Amino acid sequence: MIRNGKEEVIHHNNIQVGDVCKIKAGMNIPVDGIIIHSSGVQCNEAAMTGESDELKKDAQENCKLREQEKLAELAYLKSNAKGPHDLPSPVLLSGT
Repeated sequence: MIRNGKEEVIHHNNIQVGDVCKIKAGMNIPVDGIIIHSSGVQCNEAAMTGESDELKKDAQENCKLREQEKLAELAYLKSNAKGPHDLPSPVLLSGT
């Protein structure tokens, strides 16, 4: 956990707004949050949504698409019969 610019070990019950959590492979997400830096993150949200597919996750900045890119991506998804899970999301849900 990084709090006030310092790396600390903090119990998950003491996490506060503004803390930065380091997430490692296989761990449960301790709180809802937004990815600020990542590489190849996939998340199983079956505990929350019931869907067993691994969902792509990426930093918020990388998930933002300009309007034209969004439209092109939606057209691509429609033409290739792929689902919305092919687009990454920056959101991590607690308990997933």
